[in-house]
Amino acid sequence: MYKKRVLIEGSYYHVTSRTNNKIRVFEGKLGQKIMLITLQEAKEIFRFRLANFCIMPTHIHLLIKPEEGSCLSKIMYWIKMHSAKRWNCIHGSTDHLWGNRFFARAIRNQQEYENIMNYIDQNPIRSGLVQEPDEWKASGAYYRAQKIPDLVDFKEEEYRKYIKLLSPIPPAVSRIIPPRQLSHITQYYGAYIEVIEKLYANINEIPLIGDIDPIKEPKAFFRYFTDTEDYFIYSYDTQNTMYGKIQSNIHPFKEKYQVFNLSSLKNNDLLKLDLSWKQQLPKTRSVV
Repeated sequence: MYKKRVLIEGSYYHVTSRTNNKIRVFEGKLGQKIMLITLQEAKEIFRFRLANFCIMPTHIHLLIKPEEGSCLSKIMYWIKMHSAKRWNCIHGSTDHLWGNRFFARAIRNQQEYENIMNYIDQNPIRSGLVQEPDEWKASGAYYRAQKIPDLVDFKEEEYRKYIKLLSPIPPAVSRIIPPRQLSHITQYYGAYIEVIEKLYANINEIPLIGDIDPIKEPKAFFRYFTDTEDYFIYSYDTQNTMYGKIQSNIHPFKEKYQVFNLSSLKNNDLLKLDLSWKQQLPKTRSVV
């Protein structure tokens, strides 16, 4: 027996459904067109909001919110049945287009919503089909970037935030984030928008090496850390050299000021940048 779905009234759902035996039905333009037409007609018949979607060769992703009086199961049954009918009619086939029942997970908060938005956008990139989300034409990312109306639902304030989701992380930020941490942030960029913007602004405020007063205790602008050590960064040459202080849990009374090679520092797999590091930053010359 199938496990009963958890449905929450008024929620968005991340819906996925795969083709039968993972056949690459939607790899070509014809398959994608059939699915796009079916989604558009479903919106004219049923009442639901479609915040995002992605039609992949073997499956689809939808971020969908049934309106009051609408049933998610009925919407998905109609979409799957009519897309299958179109496909079989064109190809003179009677085969099953879709596999087992669709998967649906309720979105419970704003961070989950943004994570799923980004997860759907990143699908074609993870599969090596495109390099940027809005290059995949059978997706909400493309429809929103091109401002194609009707199929994808957005309010103006949602649209502005979504454009940020599609924007790449600034190179200056990518340079200073350890590789493993950067990989995670790229995957869930939607949940880190504000942090990335603050980090980018802070980089502009770091003094250049040699600009700080060596007599006074300098101000730390960034904190890297591992399980045993903290690295407080005071100045930066904008490329590969940083100056700062190490505090070690192994040798707690030995604080060392030194120059760091950023590339070597980032080779430590345990290294992370504290993205929540807060301080009042003085006005200095831009380094980005």
